[in-house]
Amino acid sequence: MSTDATFSALAHPVRRQMLDRLLDGPATVSQLGANHGISPGAISQHLRVLEQADMIRRTLNGRQHHIELDERGFQPVLTWAEKYGAFWGANLESLGEFLMREKSDEH
Repeated sequence: MSTDATFSALAHPVRRQMLDRLLDGPATVSQLGANHGISPGAISQHLRVLEQADMIRRTLNGRQHHIELDERGFQPVLTWAEKYGAFWGANLESLGEFLMREKSDEH
C-alpha cells in the first residue's frame, strides 16, 4: 500500500473517527455510521476508501458487515514517521539541553 493512499484515507475526519471507534473492537457498518449525519451511501464510500488503503477488513455475518482494523494499512504511516523520528528526537534533545543550560544560567 502506498503512503499517498494511506494519508489520503486519513485526511477525512469521518474516516479518522471510524478508525478511532474501531480501536474499541469490531463494529457493524451501522454502528460506524451512527452519529455522523451522512447518508448510508456516504458511509459506504468512506469504508471503501479505508478498505482500499488496507486499513480495515470486512467480514460478512449473515446480512451484517463487520468491520475491524487491519494493521497492514498503517505500516506506510509508521515507516514515514520513523524517517522523521531521528530528526525530531535530535531536535528535542537539543532543545532539552538548551533549556537546561538556560535554567542553570538563571541560578
